[in-house]
Amino acid sequence: MGSDKAFLDWNGRPLYVTQLEKLHSIATPGRLLLSARRGQAFPDYLTDVTLVWDTSDDLGPIGALRDCLKRLAPDENLLFLAVDLPRMSESFLDRLRHLANETGSGIVPKVENRWEPLAAIYPHAILPLVDDQIERGELSLQRLCDRAEAEGWIAACQVPANEIANFANVNTREEFDLIQQGQFDHPTLLNRFSLEKGFAETHDRLAAEEPLEIRVEEKSVAVVMRTPGHDDELAAGFLLTEGVIRSSADLFEIRRCRDIAEPHLSGNVIAVQLAPNHEADLEKLTRHVFTSSSCGVCGKATIESVFQDFPAVGSNLQVSPETLLSLPVRLGDAQKTFQKTGGLHASALFDREGTL
Repeated sequence: MGSDKAFLDWNGRPLYVTQLEKLHSIATPGRLLLSARRGQAFPDYLTDVTLVWDTSDDLGPIGALRDCLKRLAPDENLLFLAVDLPRMSESFLDRLRHLANETGSGIVPKVENRWEPLAAIYPHAILPLVDDQIERGELSLQRLCDRAEAEGWIAACQVPANEIANFANVNTREEFDLIQQGQFDHPTLLNRFSLEKGFAETHDRLAAEEPLEIRVEEKSVAVVMRTPGHDDELAAGFLLTEGVIRSSADLFEIRRCRDIAEPHLSGNVIAVQLAPNHEADLEKLTRHVFTSSSCGVCGKATIESVFQDFPAVGSNLQVSPETLLSLPVRLGDAQKTFQKTGGLHASALFDREGTL
């Protein structure tokens, strides 16, 4: 993914923190295990969490499962949750725990005929099966679950259609971005009016829009309306176009301020610290503390003010009419949320050949 997915930002926190918090409310105090590769930079101040370093490289989830099972007593179960499942709910995990207590066996979710082994409860008793598969070079958790079910160590838990979204899996940066986008367009019951039919109830997907406050050096400089996502990039781009910074070298840190009232949600405040050697005149901002859902030019007093810090680009670039006319289609293909909602606007950068 270009970066360790455990540390990807999810609602203002690293993914691994999000998953640990879900488990913390369910697990026995002091019995949280965090499986990790050696060299991963987890902070040493994690409380009530035991780091379990991988004993073998390149085994994937089955290796992590083995190493964690070895930490259990023979009569204990392991609630196993991969970092790859950011949308997994605490309520679903708690239901697995109750099912395991009721049945006296491990519980692994199943969607139709396929196991979902990355959020499941495994008994210590399956450790010999895990060791055997690793020794054979069979690293498939699907195969492990088939064998464990046949021997009576686990039972399947069928996942209803309305809970399949819990298992949205992140393996690539593109999948991560798509899952994040999916948080902010929602099916909604509308009263839609037309001249021919009058009012009629219909379901549609609407793009969410929320305010984002941008603070620089603890000073609030702007409030913008946006569909949540890529807020760090939005803040950096805003400060660049407003002349507060000239390049990324002028930035020391961009961080999200958590929502105190609802700490499980990402906050709508971005705090920016400038590099120590960079000074900015924040009073220069021509839109000091404003609210807008428009493009970057809207809100300027004059067109001339747009070019005050950034002169017009001089270029002899010529693009064929065919390439020019193809650009809206190429842009539309990349606008997944727009395709679902019909809302949002976008800008794009293409090269001479029309490559996005």
